[in-house]
Amino acid sequence: YLTYCITLRMIISGRLPFSNGHETLLTIGWLSQALAIIGNRKLKVCLPVGILVSGFALLASSLSDMDPKITPLMPVLNSPLLSIHVSLMMISYTLAGFITLISFAAILTHLIRTNDEVEERFLILNKLLLYPTLFTMTIGIFTGAIWANVSWGDYWAWDPKETWALITLLLYSFAFHASLIPPLQKSINMHLFLFFAFISLLVTYF
Repeated sequence: YLTYCITLRMIISGRLPFSNGHETLLTIGWLSQALAIIGNRKLKVCLPVGILVSGFALLASSLSDMDPKITPLMPVLNSPLLSIHVSLMMISYTLAGFITLISFAAILTHLIRTNDEVEERFLILNKLLLYPTLFTMTIGIFTGAIWANVSWGDYWAWDPKETWALITLLLYSFAFHASLIPPLQKSINMHLFLFFAFISLLVTYF
């Protein structure tokens, strides 16, 4: 059904559905469900996590301040770089959502009944997800800078969106290099860090 809705928006607008918050949240919802279905064959935790991430995205897409109207793109947004940049960022946001919920499950496990083996398994899964998350986030920000230069004549303007995107990238980079940061070498600390790092991503998005 979600695939049908997104396809219909694409047919009506004649472009990929990346122009506003409502459309990007629909995309995150679709990517989450796709990842849940694909990942469920290998890891059963992917299905509930994916459905939750998708549910949160679709809930946010239906909030009153999200405008679902299909409108023409402004000339400055009418660029193939927009599709590349936004699609990469949406993939990274979706993966980060998975990481956050897995970390939340690990934190709950730690609070209810300390189980180092389960926490460690969740941590291994999160470390695997960090690779594509950081890769797509980095390339997404890079293509965004190129698009900004083509559209506005400036690669980087230090506006709030760009600044918080950089902060988010740095936070997830710290997690990626946790072996060099002694406090993050403990699994529960790493899960707490990854859980709260998502706040930065939410600030970046909204």
